[in-house]
Amino acid sequence: MAANLRNNAFLSSLMFLILIGSSYAITSSEMSAICVKTLNPSFCLNFLNPKFASPNLQALAKTTLDATQSRAKQTFKRLQSIIDGGVDPRSKLAYRSCLDEYESAIGNLEEAYEHLASGDGMGMNMKVSAALDGADTCLDDVKRLRSVDASVVNNSKAIKNICGIALVIANMLPRRA
Repeated sequence: MAANLRNNAFLSSLMFLILIGSSYAITSSEMSAICVKTLNPSFCLNFLNPKFASPNLQALAKTTLDATQSRAKQTFKRLQSIIDGGVDPRSKLAYRSCLDEYESAIGNLEEAYEHLASGDGMGMNMKVSAALDGADTCLDDVKRLRSVDASVVNNSKAIKNICGIALVIANMLPRRA
């Protein structure tokens, strides 16, 4: 009898959580509404649609941060490799500047995770903006070079686009008082 009551209480709690979770699920039309607010809506739609069935806003924010962090770490490693591989002094200076920007971006993204976890959308927004600025500054630094590493440019552009998505989502998250 007591075991039956526990099972019923467990099942009732589980159903309640499922109902609550599904009521906050993001629809494809909401994803489209997010993407319209970004600088590159087609990138956003391509990025979100194949990966997400119907996550909640918090999960969507975390996934964009995961993707940004992954690209930032890849780019950081690539920049280290380029610098260690020996390049001309002018290129080395530009790539070193990018490396510094990406080191800061990775730190900013770590802090963005903390803000997201604590429910601070505004704090997440500020840290994602800083990471976006780092990728943008890196693009400015390398565009003056005669020969530019394509993966650094492509990853930096992707990071800017994914950060743009994360910024829109951060603005949709509840604000802490």
